[in-house]
Amino acid sequence: MVMNLNKTEFINELSNTLSYSEDKCLIINEILEDNFFLSKKNRDKIIDELIQKLEINHEEAVMIYDVATKIIIKEIKDKLRHPFRSRN
Repeated sequence: MVMNLNKTEFINELSNTLSYSEDKCLIINEILEDNFFLSKKNRDKIIDELIQKLEINHEEAVMIYDVATKIIIKEIKDKLRHPFRSRN
Protein backbone atom coordinates (compact mmCIF):
# COMPACT_ATOMS: atom_id res chain seq x y z
CA MET A 1 0.00 0.00 0.00
CA VAL A 2 1.33 3.40 -0.93
CA MET A 3 1.01 6.00 1.78
CA ASN A 4 0.09 9.47 0.57
CA LEU A 5 1.69 11.97 2.88
CA ASN A 6 0.00 15.05 4.08
CA LYS A 7 1.57 17.51 6.48
CA THR A 8 0.59 15.62 9.65
CA GLU A 9 1.70 12.27 8.28
CA PHE A 10 5.02 13.76 7.14
CA ILE A 11 5.64 15.20 10.61
CA ASN A 12 4.78 11.86 12.24
CA GLU A 13 7.04 9.97 9.81
CA LEU A 14 9.85 12.44 10.49
CA SER A 15 9.32 12.15 14.24
CA ASN A 16 9.40 8.35 14.12
CA THR A 17 12.45 8.21 11.87
CA LEU A 18 14.50 10.79 13.74
CA SER A 19 13.13 10.09 17.26
CA TYR A 20 12.45 13.82 17.69
CA SER A 21 9.51 15.48 19.37
CA GLU A 22 6.64 16.75 17.25
CA ASP A 23 7.61 20.32 18.14
CA LYS A 24 11.05 19.90 16.58
CA CYS A 25 9.53 18.21 13.56
CA LEU A 26 7.09 21.10 13.14
CA ILE A 27 10.05 23.48 13.01
CA ILE A 28 11.79 21.24 10.45
CA ASN A 29 8.62 21.13 8.36
CA GLU A 30 8.26 24.92 8.46
CA ILE A 31 11.84 25.36 7.27
CA LEU A 32 11.31 22.90 4.42
CA GLU A 33 8.05 24.56 3.39
CA ASP A 34 9.75 27.96 3.23
CA ASN A 35 12.49 26.70 0.91
CA PHE A 36 12.69 24.68 -2.30
CA PHE A 37 14.65 21.64 -1.13
CA LEU A 38 16.05 20.34 -4.45
CA SER A 39 18.62 23.09 -5.00
CA LYS A 40 22.25 23.11 -3.77
CA LYS A 41 21.94 26.77 -2.79
CA ASN A 42 18.76 26.14 -0.83
CA ARG A 43 20.21 22.98 0.71
CA ASP A 44 22.87 25.08 2.42
CA LYS A 45 20.27 27.64 3.43
CA ILE A 46 18.02 24.95 4.92
CA ILE A 47 20.93 23.41 6.83
CA ASP A 48 21.91 26.82 8.19
CA GLU A 49 18.32 27.48 9.31
CA LEU A 50 18.16 24.06 10.98
CA ILE A 51 21.37 24.81 12.88
CA GLN A 52 20.10 28.20 13.97
CA LYS A 53 16.50 27.31 14.91
CA LEU A 54 17.14 23.90 16.46
CA GLU A 55 20.52 24.81 17.98
CA ILE A 56 22.24 21.69 16.63
CA ASN A 57 25.58 21.00 14.96
CA HIS A 58 26.22 20.82 11.20
CA GLU A 59 26.37 17.02 11.02
CA GLU A 60 23.00 16.62 12.71
CA ALA A 61 21.45 19.26 10.43
CA VAL A 62 22.75 17.43 7.34
CA MET A 63 21.34 14.16 8.68
CA ILE A 64 17.92 15.79 9.27
CA TYR A 65 17.96 17.26 5.76
CA ASP A 66 18.86 13.90 4.23
CA VAL A 67 16.14 12.02 6.12
CA ALA A 68 13.48 14.61 5.28
CA THR A 69 14.33 14.66 1.60
CA LYS A 70 14.38 10.83 1.44
CA ILE A 71 10.85 10.75 2.89
CA ILE A 72 9.63 13.34 0.38
CA ILE A 73 11.41 11.79 -2.62
CA LYS A 74 10.09 8.32 -1.72
CA GLU A 75 6.56 9.70 -1.70
CA ILE A 76 7.07 11.44 -5.05
CA LYS A 77 8.40 8.23 -6.62
CA ASP A 78 5.46 6.23 -5.26
CA LYS A 79 3.03 8.81 -6.65
CA LEU A 80 4.69 8.63 -10.08
CA ARG A 81 4.56 4.83 -10.07
CA HIS A 82 0.92 4.69 -8.98
CA PRO A 83 -0.71 7.97 -10.06
CA PHE A 84 -4.30 6.74 -9.82
CA ARG A 85 -4.12 4.78 -6.59
CA SER A 86 -6.60 6.04 -4.05
CA ARG A 87 -5.78 7.02 -0.48
CA ASN A 88 -7.81 4.12 0.95
